[in-house]
Amino acid sequence: MVWHLLDISDKRRAISRKNLESAITEAVKSSSDCATFVGVIIQRQQPKSRSEPDWSIRGVRFGKTDREKSGKVLAAVVERFQREFSLSDDKNDRRKGKRAQLEVLQIPRNEEVVSASEHD
Repeated sequence: MVWHLLDISDKRRAISRKNLESAITEAVKSSSDCATFVGVIIQRQQPKSRSEPDWSIRGVRFGKTDREKSGKVLAAVVERFQREFSLSDDKNDRRKGKRAQLEVLQIPRNEEVVSASEHD
């Protein structure tokens, strides 16, 4: 039967845009070659069917990481997260959408990370 396809969207957990951006960033950074990856910008989108996600990547901040390697890792992470998460209805998101202003997000970095020049 086709009924099992309708359950896909029900299995997604609701998450705020800010938390989703942080989770994606941390997942990409955890890869061995992507420690300098900076982050992503998420946008809400209207799904065409119940099985499609309600969000997508609007922008990527690669930092000093290799774009090709981090792009492959990011694609795998986004594919997995789009199956697992949906954006929660956040009142702040609706207000921001009406104003259409860009907001700069600061992603905290681990202060104990030693740079390559300090390692030598």
